[in-house]
Amino acid sequence: MNDTSKCQVDILIKNGLIVPATGPHNVITKGAIAINHGKIVELGPNHDICNKYIGEKEIDAKNKAVMPGLINAHCHFLQDFLKGSRDDLPLVDWIEQVSFPRIKLAVQDYLAGIHDLQKFATLHGCITNIKSGITTVLNMEWATPADTIKIYEDTGIRAIHTLTITDNHNWTPSEAILNDEQLFNLTDQLHEHCKASKEERVSLSYGLACPNSCTEGIFIKVRDLANKHQIPIHIHLAETEYEFNSFSKKHGKTPTRYLYDLGLLGPDVSAAHAIWLTDADIELLKKTGTSVVHNPECNMKIASGIAPIARMLKAGVNVALGTDSCAVNDNTDLFEAMRIFVMLQRVANLDSTIVSSYEALEMATIGGARSLGLEKKLGSLEPGKLADIILVDLKAANMRPVNNIINNLVYCANSGNVETVIVNGNLIMEKGTILTVNEEEALDEAEAYAQKRFQEAGLAVPSYYLTSLGEDF
Repeated sequence: MNDTSKCQVDILIKNGLIVPATGPHNVITKGAIAINHGKIVELGPNHDICNKYIGEKEIDAKNKAVMPGLINAHCHFLQDFLKGSRDDLPLVDWIEQVSFPRIKLAVQDYLAGIHDLQKFATLHGCITNIKSGITTVLNMEWATPADTIKIYEDTGIRAIHTLTITDNHNWTPSEAILNDEQLFNLTDQLHEHCKASKEERVSLSYGLACPNSCTEGIFIKVRDLANKHQIPIHIHLAETEYEFNSFSKKHGKTPTRYLYDLGLLGPDVSAAHAIWLTDADIELLKKTGTSVVHNPECNMKIASGIAPIARMLKAGVNVALGTDSCAVNDNTDLFEAMRIFVMLQRVANLDSTIVSSYEALEMATIGGARSLGLEKKLGSLEPGKLADIILVDLKAANMRPVNNIINNLVYCANSGNVETVIVNGNLIMEKGTILTVNEEEALDEAEAYAQKRFQEAGLAVPSYYLTSLGEDF
């Protein structure tokens, strides 16, 4: 067939090893994908697709795995500035000494009309996630100005911007709490900006901080608003033994049961961590269709415990993967999270067959999409779905030889192997270079501002914080 008789599409990816995430054995050894108007038109064997389509932009994916973009279902961009920070404290003390001082600063800056810290954090977080092959991210943040939404748009990532909600002054410092009027006025502003976002790539989620930090009244109000506006809910749940024990003692029920009895849980809810669960709690999550976001590296680093993910999967609970923040991980490498998830579940259960590498891949793709209510649009490579796609270099030393492509992606790959990133049919990273923003200049400017603002606020910053800028130390 000559080129004039072929159907023109925006992008044609050819010669790739296609991993659609539609089943553990559904792999196209030498395949192609036609993309037009932001969506996947068709995929299949190379000769079939290339004989039918011609691309305005053609990408040779020889020696590349072509797979769905990864979905980071739990992250906090403000803490991008805390990579490598203190790791010698229990979580409750770490929150008090490391996290809350910076959160208080961000909230007080917002109230004073100073928005640069959150804007630079969002820019920094978008870059680190894109570089990791993450095409969709849930970013849970405190008091972010509505025009922050434009940063997601400009960088090209797909985002669920999640505003942290807390009203318990006995748990959260008052300096970090917006009153109800401030809080819900801001959610309305963010919602309007999200609805108007370019290509509808940014949406809003209510972010209830955790059961200990929210009153019964705020839980009920947020559930009512979520129902009214069709806005999903995200929450930290049962992250620590302390939360589980203190909550059970105070209320006579587990945190999960408490939320169930309030009517909060449901298919529009994703719960980060869910470590300290009873079998009855797992059944409640399954019954309500609530998703869980597993953050294995964070949970290991701060010794919160091992989430019973294998039991959840067996029970039919949908599970996604998250990196959590760079202060408790300290990276946004979901390939690493996939590998650690499998190994951690196997050693915790002393069973090398209890979870599979394909289940890990599902959690980082279609499981993440389900947790966000986007499984009909994202999470797998299928005709009609949005073209959120990444290319992974299989010629890198750590990836070769390839004995089983699913195993190699889960056990061998890292974020540095991601070469190309496409979101909504837009090429936003090619051959490791982000095309939507000057990566080096953006990171330098963001980090320089963070150092300056932290020092002004009396927060400790090491002398070598800006070594990437060539600062002497």
